[in-house]
Amino acid sequence: MTRITLAYCLLIGALAGCGSQDQANLSLAGQPTVKHQHLSLGVSESVIDPDSGRRGSFGVVCPFSHRNEDDPIMYPDQPGASHQHDYFGATSVAAATKWKSLKNMPNLCKSMGDLSAYWAPTLQANLLDVTPTEMAVYLRTPTEAEPSQVVAPPNGLELISVRSGWTCARTDTPQVTMPSCPSPSTTRLILEYPDCWDGKHLSSSDHFSHVAVSVHGKCPSSHDTMIPQMATELRYELKNYAPDTEYSLSSGELNTVHGDAILFWDQEVMKKEIRSCLMRRVNCDLTWFTSIQG
Repeated sequence: MTRITLAYCLLIGALAGCGSQDQANLSLAGQPTVKHQHLSLGVSESVIDPDSGRRGSFGVVCPFSHRNEDDPIMYPDQPGASHQHDYFGATSVAAATKWKSLKNMPNLCKSMGDLSAYWAPTLQANLLDVTPTEMAVYLRTPTEAEPSQVVAPPNGLELISVRSGWTCARTDTPQVTMPSCPSPSTTRLILEYPDCWDGKHLSSSDHFSHVAVSVHGKCPSSHDTMIPQMATELRYELKNYAPDTEYSLSSGELNTVHGDAILFWDQEVMKKEIRSCLMRRVNCDLTWFTSIQG
């Protein structure tokens, strides 16, 4: 299994620490959120979490699976209604996919515990599709929160990212704009998701109201269930592209970056990872307490 290094875990700390309970106006770099195209936010280069190494985390790598012009969250049962997305984890996600089907859908994630579906717009170089090498998924205690507050998210929970940042490999300071990474450095796109849930709904009509973002380790009273702070890292090998290559996304300009997820975990694995890694404040890979069958 691919090692989730401390450097990558620290990157999530850099993304955290500047939450807002106002889902419509979150801003870490002076950029407002537009709910859809569900634009994510740029992350200030100065946002650093000095306590990131003591909050605990675990993660899993999910290779690229497929792409299509569907979006089962934004456009359920409407094939071809979306811009193009790259999918990771579950191997046959399409517009008609429902969360319960993920249990028996083949999945490429390198953990028998994670059967989730993840997707994001396709990166394009001079309007040609770029296939990412993989996505890494990280889960950790939200910034300034007590690990004892964190509970396992429910299966079927739909999440759309609220923050984003670009980095090069071995660089843990997110940038608002996509950097020109020196060869052979990997280009990384980090997407961070809400970490508070209303405790009732797996989704909502506007795709945001059932979740919220913690502020200084606290969830709002309307969304008082704290779940692990999730971040996904898309990895691209761009060293063979010319310096003057123009990059964009299938959703439009690079500032339309966002990520989507339908969570589905073996609940025993998730709970044991929370206990073993988050509660003990340890940065670890999956600890493999449980095997999943079907």
